[in-house]
Amino acid sequence: MPGRLPSRLGAAASLLVLSVLLSSCGVFGGPQNTFSPAGEIARDQKNIFLFTMWPALLILVLVEGILIFILIRFRRRKGDPGLPAQVHGNNALEIGWTIAPLILLAFFVPPTIHGIVTLGKTPKDAMKVEVTGLQWVWQFDYPDPNGGTPIQAPPNELHIPVNRDIGFTLKSTDVIHSFWMPRLAGKTDVIPGRLNHMWINADQIGTFSGQCAEFCGLGHAQMRFKIVVQSQADFDAWLKQQAAAQHAGSPALAFHGD
Repeated sequence: MPGRLPSRLGAAASLLVLSVLLSSCGVFGGPQNTFSPAGEIARDQKNIFLFTMWPALLILVLVEGILIFILIRFRRRKGDPGLPAQVHGNNALEIGWTIAPLILLAFFVPPTIHGIVTLGKTPKDAMKVEVTGLQWVWQFDYPDPNGGTPIQAPPNELHIPVNRDIGFTLKSTDVIHSFWMPRLAGKTDVIPGRLNHMWINADQIGTFSGQCAEFCGLGHAQMRFKIVVQSQADFDAWLKQQAAAQHAGSPALAFHGD
């Protein structure tokens, strides 16, 4: 039995490494890779996550390493008379493992709170977009520069200019949804009867993926949308085109919520 222990530990370690390698194919690649941010908010969220993850991982490895060492070093052997001498309490250790978490929290709390406060404030000069979630589609409405009827984008298609603060007002007409743009920002719930807010600033031109991250019914999988980040000139031209088509009653832009 003792001879089998190292081989079992080796097999377990190999399985763990293989699992990490296989999972990384999905975590670090693809259109919804949160570790490849394309905007200010997503980058801040990634940095805060890594800032707290590495110390936590170090503590995990340290604790699990000590635990494995204890299990092997002090396992019961043939000929042991029974239970070893029992001791109770160690004031130095108890004080140490009480103070250590307090020091860690004091180190992590300020940047975490600062990040939460920053995410909760929409910049004053942000461009406004109204987001409506309903079964099972996303609707995006832009203010008309001329003060007319809001301009409605095609369903599940969000266009924004690059390097500009975008403020979203989120609402739902039916059930709870969750608005998620993995490479641009975290998730924000979209709740009936309540207006939620979030903001982003994309710094890369391109097309990105978004989706509803809250199961909202049988058509939940249909609530994927694309985010098209354009230059300011291209965005202005696109918005002007949508406004002209909407005023002309183009059926291509008609919104259907059923």
